[in-house]
Amino acid sequence: MSIILAEPPQAMTSTNSSPDELALHMPPIEERMGPGRFPGVWNPFRSLFWLFHLTFGTACLIMVLAILAAIPGLNILTLGYLIDPQKRVAESGRLRDGFPLMVLAPRLGCIVFFSLLLLTPIRFQAVRVSDAAVILGAHHPRVVQMQTTLQVMQWIIAIHLLLAIFRGGTVGCFLRPFKNIIWFLRKSLTRRGRSEISAGTEQVLQLVKPLQHFWIGLKSFIGAVLWLLIPTSLLVVYSAPGRTEPIFGLLSFLGGILMIPVMAWLPQLQVHQAVTGRFTSIFSIRAARQVVRNAPWSWVIASVLLYAMTLPLYLAKIKLLPADALLVLTPFFIVLIYPARIMVAWAYHRGMNTSKAAKWPYRWASALMMLPLLAGYATFLFATPLISELGKAAPLENQAFLGPVPYAQWARK
Repeated sequence: MSIILAEPPQAMTSTNSSPDELALHMPPIEERMGPGRFPGVWNPFRSLFWLFHLTFGTACLIMVLAILAAIPGLNILTLGYLIDPQKRVAESGRLRDGFPLMVLAPRLGCIVFFSLLLLTPIRFQAVRVSDAAVILGAHHPRVVQMQTTLQVMQWIIAIHLLLAIFRGGTVGCFLRPFKNIIWFLRKSLTRRGRSEISAGTEQVLQLVKPLQHFWIGLKSFIGAVLWLLIPTSLLVVYSAPGRTEPIFGLLSFLGGILMIPVMAWLPQLQVHQAVTGRFTSIFSIRAARQVVRNAPWSWVIASVLLYAMTLPLYLAKIKLLPADALLVLTPFFIVLIYPARIMVAWAYHRGMNTSKAAKWPYRWASALMMLPLLAGYATFLFATPLISELGKAAPLENQAFLGPVPYAQWARK
């Protein structure tokens, strides 16, 4: 993640200021990196640019999360970035608190755009070198000269990109390379400059928190696996080759029955674990039942949305695409599952902050409505091994609970 710095106010700090003191005087990171206020309808051109800037940045942010989701191990980090916004919404009850990384979106979009633009000459030169090597030979003097030119271009553009991103990643940073060099020398050669760099780095790390988000995702992943292990294992018993005896059908039926309460409670329990910070909170059935009891229709809306959003993701398991094409699916996972998880957190907030239970007709009506829906979803999970190339592994990759699946790692049958 880039280090986004800004010039602190002139009236602040002596040269001996510590990073903590500098951080107190630096403007909030939302003011320095965020999209800023909407210009208003009376400034149509600025408003359109603001909207384009924010939209492109959001798309880049989704792509970054999707790339992490497609890498085994780092997909846990993406799960953490999905659960932390749930924690924020569950604590405040405000849906707008579910998008903390949007502060990074506009700046990230600018960085991605100029990085692609500046890397274009390198790509063209690399193609020329490759073609020349085929025609003239790799050791031809002309090819060697072109290869040297390519290496020089790579170093110059790499240094410029690093300095521009390090300085702030704004449009001006990418268009003024010499000012970036002067800025870097001034910051790195003085004690105050190094303190400002440390303070800016600390602010960015406080926003991104990669280790904390990885730990949040890992706890949620392990807790969900423990909940799903027995019912899912039973559910796929009958679909395994050669297991056609009635006993295996009975075991699969039992797995489907066990999946119903798991699907009813587990989304809320993942939020509860994130809010409390304790791993064992994911087994606190009382908290999930409190949400269902106190806010039954909020629970219904959130649950229906969550499972409905995961259904399209199972379609990609029917016929597996090439590994590189599977990576294209991960952004759709982020787009589909993110709002559903935010709604789950909203339902959790309503249930945990309501002092008394809803009236019994509402509770019974919601339960009678959800029971066949959850049973139908469990039946769908039972049927996925029969229609998927993944076989009995298909229900194990449960996007509703386990988060991003590294699609490129799917094994072929």
